[in-house]
Amino acid sequence: MEKRGSLAPEIMEELYRQSSFQLLVPKQLGGRISTLPETLKIYEQASFIDGNLGWLLAVCTGNMYLLKSLREDIYRKYLSNDDTVLSGSGFPTGSAKPVPGGYQINGEWKFCSGSAIASYFMMNAKVDNGEGDTSTEIRSFIFKKEQVKVMDDWNAFGLKATNSHTLIVEDAFVKDEWTMAFHLYGSNYEDPLLRYPFFQFAKSQFASISLGIAGKFILESKVIAEKFKDEWRESGRYDFVLNKIQAAEKRLTDTKNSFDRVISRTWNLHIQGEELPEVHLKEVSQVCENAAKEALKSAQSIYNYLGITAVLEDTVINKTYRDLHTACQHGLIVSFRD
Repeated sequence: MEKRGSLAPEIMEELYRQSSFQLLVPKQLGGRISTLPETLKIYEQASFIDGNLGWLLAVCTGNMYLLKSLREDIYRKYLSNDDTVLSGSGFPTGSAKPVPGGYQINGEWKFCSGSAIASYFMMNAKVDNGEGDTSTEIRSFIFKKEQVKVMDDWNAFGLKATNSHTLIVEDAFVKDEWTMAFHLYGSNYEDPLLRYPFFQFAKSQFASISLGIAGKFILESKVIAEKFKDEWRESGRYDFVLNKIQAAEKRLTDTKNSFDRVISRTWNLHIQGEELPEVHLKEVSQVCENAAKEALKSAQSIYNYLGITAVLEDTVINKTYRDLHTACQHGLIVSFRD
């Protein structure tokens, strides 16, 4: 999958079969939307299987989250099918000019994960009303595949199979019904998860990915230690590495427990109909950033002691380490606190 730059076809078929990309589609449209804690566990488990899998599942279903103000008839007809995958970007790096019946769009959007597997694309753009209009209206636009040019430029050293390429749109017409005002609050649908604060939801997605990949790294570390057990035991290296792994595993378990507690508590407040106060929003943000930071530290505390196997790019341990570092670079979960 790393060489291909995308998930294997048989994995995609299984994801379609399980309606995995419908994790955030409203129930009234036949989607799988559930609670926040349950959804995050799915992201974590998928990331444990493979970092690319967890990342794409989270990002592409997260794009569906932003469709919550789209007209129901459009959503139901085109976007609520099991094999629908939505790629795109929330950054408003495009421009939209109003024209009869819709908008004329131009723009370029970077790091659009899932671009090679997408059924449709959704990008944000600033509306250009002309005549010196300085408003900052931002709208979301849905594009068909033939309207979008995918630049094959994702060259990160990890998450290589996420096809997080740049998208370019040139003079594409989007009908009014395929666009919506961009806002992070409110929803046309009653599912509580679609009314959960967006930034905290997005942060928790990427934190779950980090925790899942870190769990995989620790498992693979155990595999390597067991493989070289006889060779390392005489010098005392085996016991040393095993102690490092056990310490990292405890660190990660404690971090996951703390993360789960905060997410569950704030979710319970949310479903009671209470608007989360600023103190709880900050608490969720901090526990997500801390989860990513500790996930990375748990892997770093072991990596240097695993020998030459860990630096070979065709080994699972190396791939997992690179995926973890790449995932933890996402701006929503980078911590700027010691």
